[in-house]
Amino acid sequence: MKKTIYLLAIVICISACNTSVEVTDNNASAIFEKNCETVSAYFQDFANENIDYTQYYATDAIIKGTMFGAKDSITVNEHKATHAQMWEAYDFSHNEPLVLLPGVNPETKEMDGSVRLYYSLDVTLTEIQRSVSIPIYQSFDFNENGKFLFLQFYGDINAYLLSLNEE
Repeated sequence: MKKTIYLLAIVICISACNTSVEVTDNNASAIFEKNCETVSAYFQDFANENIDYTQYYATDAIIKGTMFGAKDSITVNEHKATHAQMWEAYDFSHNEPLVLLPGVNPETKEMDGSVRLYYSLDVTLTEIQRSVSIPIYQSFDFNENGKFLFLQFYGDINAYLLSLNEE
């Protein structure tokens, strides 16, 4: 009887350790792929300093950054103004290819179409041609129309930009 119980316990442990995940919702995968295309195009437009914000952002989108002294969240218009100021002094590019990862619903743990990524943002102070590479984590949540609804980024952008101005 003890051997049967031990054998049963081992079988239960082995089957409980099965970590394979099967994506059963092809719709979530298709939405994720489409949203990846949107994020990639957005990054290209950012580097080209030519973003059509109405193409990418929902009218009620919220942007959350972690730069020192930043507000808790900003609107698309505030984000647009920040981009314009940054483009005056800096040139931006990113290492290819972007590593785009699927986001999940925090409650269900199912793919939800959101996009997460890690990348290095290469920034050059145009005036003196000094450059840095900033490691960043960013996430994009989308509305039903495929536009950014919530965008957040994590990286010490201020410190890197300040370092470009040091003598």
